[in-house]
Amino acid sequence: MADFDPATIEIGYYTDNWGPYSFRFPAATSLEANDGIIPYGTTITAVNVKGYKGNVSRKSDLSSETEITDIIDADYPPTITGVNSDTVTVRFFYPTVQDFKGQKATIVFELTLSNAAKKSFYFKYVRIQ
Repeated sequence: MADFDPATIEIGYYTDNWGPYSFRFPAATSLEANDGIIPYGTTITAVNVKGYKGNVSRKSDLSSETEITDIIDADYPPTITGVNSDTVTVRFFYPTVQDFKGQKATIVFELTLSNAAKKSFYFKYVRIQ
């Protein structure tokens, strides 16, 4: 199952419609239920969001991937919101490096949960116009 439904967010040099965008990570509704993204009874306590060039596959080490260091707007750090602390809100920024123009980016959400577990989720794509 994909982490998110297929979608594309487009950011362009001459626009400012880059967010905020909210991504929801609901917890399962019971110990037995398989209807959530994070385990029952947990919340998000910390988040790190990074962007990588192209179609990045799930793996434990992303050091071989090209990170787009400024695609997440540094003036608006990702925040954890929602009644159940299950939503991450992020703003994107048009990268300063022109090599990324016309590329797609995979956004990786690295969550720390209230049970100390760490989970990563991948969103595809942010298109850089």
